[in-house]
Amino acid sequence: MRGITERTPLRRSTDSIDYIEFASLLRSRRTRLRQFQCCVCGILIVVFTMALIVSVSYSMSQTNSTNPKHENATSPDSSDNALRLGLALGSISHAAFSSTASVTAEPNSILISKENINISTKHLSQMEYTQALRAGEQAIKDHLSADVIVAKSPLLPSSPESRHRHAVSTCSNVSALALAAVGEIAATKIIEKMRSTHDEPSAIGTIFDSGWLPKNVCKRYFDRTCKTGKYRTIDGSCNRPKNWGASMKPFRRALPPDYADGIESPRKARSGKELPSAREVSLKVHKPSASSNPSFTVMLAVFGQFLDHDITATALSQGVNGSSISCCSLLGRQHPECFPVRVATDDPVYDLTGKTCMDFVRSAPAPQCKLGPREQLNQVSAFIDGSAIYGSDNETAYNLREFIGGRLRMQYTPDNRTLLPPSTNPNDGCNREAERRRGRYCFVAGDARANENLHLTTMHLLWARQHNRIANELARINPAWNDETLYQETRRIIGAQLQHITYREFLPIIVGNKRMNEQDLRPLMSGYKKRMHDPNELENDPTIANHFATAVFRFAHTLLPGLMKMTDAEKDTPSYIELHKMLFNPYSLYAEDGIRRSVSSATTNVIQRYSTHVTSQLTNHLFEDPMANFTVPCGLDLVSLNIQRGRDHGLPGYTVWREYCGLRKVKTFDDLEDYLDHQVLKQISDLYETVDDVDLYTGALAEIPESDSLIGPTFSCLILNQFVRLQKGDRFWYEFVEQPYPFTEECNIYKISDQLMEIRKSSMAKLICDCSDGITQIQIQVMRSVDTDNSMVSCKDIPGPSFTPWKENYTSNLTLS
Repeated sequence: MRGITERTPLRRSTDSIDYIEFASLLRSRRTRLRQFQCCVCGILIVVFTMALIVSVSYSMSQTNSTNPKHENATSPDSSDNALRLGLALGSISHAAFSSTASVTAEPNSILISKENINISTKHLSQMEYTQALRAGEQAIKDHLSADVIVAKSPLLPSSPESRHRHAVSTCSNVSALALAAVGEIAATKIIEKMRSTHDEPSAIGTIFDSGWLPKNVCKRYFDRTCKTGKYRTIDGSCNRPKNWGASMKPFRRALPPDYADGIESPRKARSGKELPSAREVSLKVHKPSASSNPSFTVMLAVFGQFLDHDITATALSQGVNGSSISCCSLLGRQHPECFPVRVATDDPVYDLTGKTCMDFVRSAPAPQCKLGPREQLNQVSAFIDGSAIYGSDNETAYNLREFIGGRLRMQYTPDNRTLLPPSTNPNDGCNREAERRRGRYCFVAGDARANENLHLTTMHLLWARQHNRIANELARINPAWNDETLYQETRRIIGAQLQHITYREFLPIIVGNKRMNEQDLRPLMSGYKKRMHDPNELENDPTIANHFATAVFRFAHTLLPGLMKMTDAEKDTPSYIELHKMLFNPYSLYAEDGIRRSVSSATTNVIQRYSTHVTSQLTNHLFEDPMANFTVPCGLDLVSLNIQRGRDHGLPGYTVWREYCGLRKVKTFDDLEDYLDHQVLKQISDLYETVDDVDLYTGALAEIPESDSLIGPTFSCLILNQFVRLQKGDRFWYEFVEQPYPFTEECNIYKISDQLMEIRKSSMAKLICDCSDGITQIQIQVMRSVDTDNSMVSCKDIPGPSFTPWKENYTSNLTLS
């Protein structure tokens, strides 16, 4: 038989379709293929049999053991960018955590108790586990069906409701996490009902990995191995044990939630009746009142909002493909995530439009990989780390970088000024066709809420410019540094400056000097701050508290004036703009004097006095189209939304928080006469059935402010507690030496000014001078009004940091010289 070469045709010269190959070789290959197939089948059978044996042995285990104390809720790790819910419900592989053996607490385990001892976890019986899975799977199916129904009546893109959803931006991967949480909540309900019926102990806290999340997600969250890094991670992970403070994790609970059903239903009155409508409370207690506070500027509220967005971002429930759920349509009311605000038929504003319902969708539930009450998700890192500038996930951070010289991506105007990158998404809730035709777009930043109001957008722009200014300076003195080093070093400096300004300029105004000194929160003038190691690490958990994000840090809404004075530089004449027309309307920044006018407005307009009163611009006109001239208000009510959000999250009532803060226990409304504004107390007592029913937001705003504080004692206590944790619980706090890569401090031998001393020269005033257009003078403390102790000075006379100490071998060169 002749040989076969590369020139041999694939077919024989005859009409036969047999490929040219030796017959014996063909038979041999077929035989080996059959042997391989048989081998694979045998291996699969063995693996399946072993898996079945393990599964049965786990499910047969029914020995009771001690339940770990129910601490803060947890959720899958944010570094898993590919989190997607597996919804092939009939084929889910469920892994039951029901071992009878004692569970040893690992260093990053959720099972760590306060005493850090070995503990055991409860388990579910096979019947309970099966019932829990069925209940959870049915709840997920019901939610998906409801999503399809409400998709037929979507929100109008230009509606106030739609703008509100964009203002409370929700990440695309939240829907998958929330559906898993829906299943966990349903499982919790059925198990608690079964336990109650049989008079058995609660199963709250029992680990429950249902299989509704990708494989090993729960395990990685409970026990994640972290490498020691020189810089912070973008998502805040690997800073503290159990990834405290990382993005895409549940808020921390300081007190157990007060749900009507104990699991997830919004809070009700102690009697079981409905609480007064949030809109009714807003109309009667939070009505507007013209009473300004001449001591402080609007910049105080602007910085506070920017800071708030750096540490909190509550995720909302979503529909199909991340769509918004409409809750005031007939179809929308069927969705289980709807909790609309009741509007009376005689409402003085909404009656004119025929509204009897204010749209409100519940916050997305957070998966916990265990049985427990509903928790909510914080989408950003808790740490004061500049995540509003850089983002809280790698994809956002990547898209914002220029990848040249460590700089952030910017756009250039015809007159060579830099602005934030443009958002070309026509459905971002901000962009308008008329502006697009002029080549003007809204902006992109590290936080999706950057366009929510003009002053906030300006703050984002200032910090982005500051980043690039510092990056350019570091590149000048360290020409060998690559883009990554320049970016990370600059980001590290920006985070330190943000921390310094927060604790030096902002926080003392809010809580007062006395409380700042008591908690040793003031930045030092020199040296390192000693990090105190609390034996109870839970006291240093920096995770943002649910009550802080949901009620407490929303106090600044009362400070905003309804009209903002704007000054024209050329004409030197003032003009006024209604507050609601500044929302989602950042286009004036394209003008040559746009930034100057915005900054001047924030640093010259004074705030309103702290009280229950809120401007009608926020209670009747919220998120109206800023370019439309409506004769009848058609916006939302921010106060109603705040109150409703607290009930949605199951926040306990005001009196419970008073007691938590060590204040006098109250039993009746009369007990509050010495603490609350008398007129407001009367209004509150007329609305609420008992004093224990009063919402935290409303009750605390009615308190008389402390002597050297802007706010009352309850909010002071709760704000202080959170900011103590944000400092002491942050391994990368700029004044700590106990971290992988601390800032250098002054060398007393050679009298050199080093990194930490330069950071302490940072101020909001200097940042504005360095990064604005046309600002040549300003008051040194921009959050305080101009007076004899805070006069206007030239920008040239305001000290600022030098970045020479960041020059490589800076100290060694000085030593040698």
